[in-house]
Amino acid sequence: MIYFTSDTHFGSERTLQTSCRPFKDTKEMDEAIIKNWNDIVKNEDEVYHLGDFGNYAIIKKLNGKITIILGNYEQNDLKTNFKGNFSEFSNFLKELGFYNVVDKSMVLQLEDDANTSFYLTHKPIDCSKDYFNLFGHIHEKCKCKKFGLNVGIDCFNFAPATLEQVFFYKNAILNYYDKNVFMEDL
Repeated sequence: MIYFTSDTHFGSERTLQTSCRPFKDTKEMDEAIIKNWNDIVKNEDEVYHLGDFGNYAIIKKLNGKITIILGNYEQNDLKTNFKGNFSEFSNFLKELGFYNVVDKSMVLQLEDDANTSFYLTHKPIDCSKDYFNLFGHIHEKCKCKKFGLNVGIDCFNFAPATLEQVFFYKNAILNYYDKNVFMEDL
């Protein structure tokens, strides 16, 4: 199985407040996300985390082979704590338990469907016009855009999005949603 998520912000009081997450504190938030995650993700599953992970130590509590695409918080850590040395930062994250580390974006080609690729990146502004995009960064602020889907944890009941959910929204966005959804013109 393949899953997608972003913006877990484990341990972040700021995110708890600014995103109006329905938890009394960060401990409750982290425990809920970990439980929701591990209820659906098995150890052999692939999870693509599209940035802003939060407390890296939480990785040890999560199921799955987790690939992280650096979000703005990781980019800041890379710049501040690792002097921009991506290789050193990547090794640090892998030693903690991340399966793979991607600097800014990647194309995910599904093995069982040669015609399906997704462009994975943190910010919607960095999306590609050539693919259906999966992104995060904006928390619950907008789930669907004409060019892709926000897979942020706030948009999927504080659990990673399944591949089936991604396909559902991709079909809806590309074939059914109209100007009433995207509100381009007033």
